[in-house]
Amino acid sequence: MATKLKRTTIFLTEEQHEGLRRLAFAQRTSMARLLRDAALEILEDVEDVREGLKALAEEEGTVTWAEYQKNRQSRRHEV
Repeated sequence: MATKLKRTTIFLTEEQHEGLRRLAFAQRTSMARLLRDAALEILEDVEDVREGLKALAEEEGTVTWAEYQKNRQSRRHEV
């Protein structure tokens, strides 16, 4: 089953359009494909950042900087 695509319009400078046209030609693909791939990368990056921030917010199993320094210092004295 094919993915349903939605039409949209974007405005590019002449230089952007020409660069995209040349890249599409060199890669033997369409300008639309290049733009869809770029959009997908942006959306995936946003999701990665969102998941990373969520993981950083979870404090279970973490220690404060002061606790880390104290533990490290006590380990040095054990050696």
